[in-house]
Amino acid sequence: MRRSILFYFIMSLIFLSFVSCSSKRTAAYDQRKQEAKQEQRYDEGEEIINKARDRHYDMQTADTQRRMRETKRKSESWNYRGHPFYVRWYRAFISLFK
Repeated sequence: MRRSILFYFIMSLIFLSFVSCSSKRTAAYDQRKQEAKQEQRYDEGEEIINKARDRHYDMQTADTQRRMRETKRKSESWNYRGHPFYVRWYRAFISLFK
């Protein structure tokens, strides 16, 4: 009698350890699945925004489209920084004495 109770107790502990380990794997799988869904939604949102931007551009007149292109080029050239600020400052400082 005592041996059978001990046997069932040990078997239940083994069973519980297997059950608890498998839940961790499924939780990680579910988390990866949700992250993939979230990334897909983000990509779909970006695609919708790009389509709306293209539609807005196509609705403009030719003159306005030309001005929009020029403004975009100017803003890209102003926002581009090829070197860190301290290099640009040093070069500007040196150029004062040339």
